[in-house]
Amino acid sequence: MHSRSSSMTSLDSLTGFQPNWDWCLVISDADGVTTRSILIVDTDAAAVEHTIGLLDGHKVYTARNISDAQRKLVEEGIELAVIGPGFAHDAGVAEAALLLDIQPSLPLVLVADGTTTEILRAAIRMGYRDVLDAPLDPAKVESLLAHIERAESIVQSGGAPKAKIGKVVTIMSPKGGAGKTMTTVNVALALAGMSGEPERVVILDADLQFGDVCISLQVEPQHTIVDAARDIDKLDEALLNSLLASHTSGMRVLSAPLEPSLADEVSTQVVVKTLGMLKRMFDYVVIDTAPFLDEPVLSILERSDTVLLVVDMDLPAVKNAKLALDTLKLIKFPFEKIKLILNRVNSKARLDIDELERSLGLTVQAAVSSDKLVPRAVNEGEPVVSLYPRSRPAKDLRGVAALVFEGEPVEEEEEKSKGWFK
Repeated sequence: MHSRSSSMTSLDSLTGFQPNWDWCLVISDADGVTTRSILIVDTDAAAVEHTIGLLDGHKVYTARNISDAQRKLVEEGIELAVIGPGFAHDAGVAEAALLLDIQPSLPLVLVADGTTTEILRAAIRMGYRDVLDAPLDPAKVESLLAHIERAESIVQSGGAPKAKIGKVVTIMSPKGGAGKTMTTVNVALALAGMSGEPERVVILDADLQFGDVCISLQVEPQHTIVDAARDIDKLDEALLNSLLASHTSGMRVLSAPLEPSLADEVSTQVVVKTLGMLKRMFDYVVIDTAPFLDEPVLSILERSDTVLLVVDMDLPAVKNAKLALDTLKLIKFPFEKIKLILNRVNSKARLDIDELERSLGLTVQAAVSSDKLVPRAVNEGEPVVSLYPRSRPAKDLRGVAALVFEGEPVEEEEEKSKGWFK
């Protein structure tokens, strides 16, 4: 029978639950312990390495944030999730519990530095199976693995299947006027057309002070993200859906605050919770951001599957992009998520693309041609991909959308017949 940690005793005393430890053993075969698929979620690289060392012989996946962890649950056969000390606080415990929306039967175990009664109670309330004191040791790892067997019995008796989560595509530019919002609305509308289900695409306008998504789409919102902030304790998917505006294509939009002064009401917690819900409600969540790296923007970037970095063809834009990338490098942001998009490309720009790529340390993934039709479309409040679908910039922007689209796009004639492109 496996030994138990002191923190497990505390958890049992709070719940009144006494597990049968005689049968909670790791399955063994002739070659030894069965290989398990385990996900470690933590922001501390050293702590992650320590845990990996204790799981020798098992298949281990890692994630620095909950967004990446959700993606791992969908793509891999994860049997156990270990949430590290970096999430051992009220907001972190609540955010990590979102993994149970993807895989309800998943054994979720929190590892905390100095477990408190508050953390234990929060974990119980959110559905965690166990809370262990850091650091882990072989005995605690045995108790971790024991949870997998219990979860398997739940699944065999009719547990719920894994849910699907949407792809988060964030458009960023550290310089105003670089075409960030223009790229956002055109990529979102292109994804709506390519998928054939525009109602499965949503734009989150997270430029909280000066968001222009709605005016760029001629959408008049009745509600904004401020309404979500004011009802954050009651916010669920039904309420959030009622706050979304609809574009004529069927695509949905969550508007930024209508006045800059209201941005202070929208905390990072509100943005994170809202984004988590939108991922479960839609296939694509396209996010427009503010042109600076504050806490809400960094939280969005951490939870994004793809980041489209829009850079204008001028020196100030390149300089600001390099500064932003240097900042992301300091916080160990995974650069493989970033796709470099050049905007307003023309023969008159005297910037050498090879030199630009060397300076930023990224390869250009797509370029949008400079064309007078783009500002004309902006002033008419309609994306260029729908107003001038055969133009060069429209084709370029559909190419940008293709970088993040998953699956086979519907045929162009079918798109036209359904009214997504005029």
